[in-house]
Amino acid sequence: MEQENVFPFVSDELLTALSERFPKQDFGPSESLRELDYHYGQRSVIRFLENKAEEQRENSLTSILDT
Repeated sequence: MEQENVFPFVSDELLTALSERFPKQDFGPSESLRELDYHYGQRSVIRFLENKAEEQRENSLTSILDT
């Protein structure tokens, strides 16, 4: 694997801390588009990291099974 493609380990503790700091929210019609964009941008990063963590878990299980 090339060094540039290596993604740092994503811990469950990090995901928990980010989810607590930036929780999912419901918005009403009075919220501005800017506020919605800001919130969903934060949640997008968390979803990306959750997917990376799942990918890392699957890869670690696969590498264990291959040995």
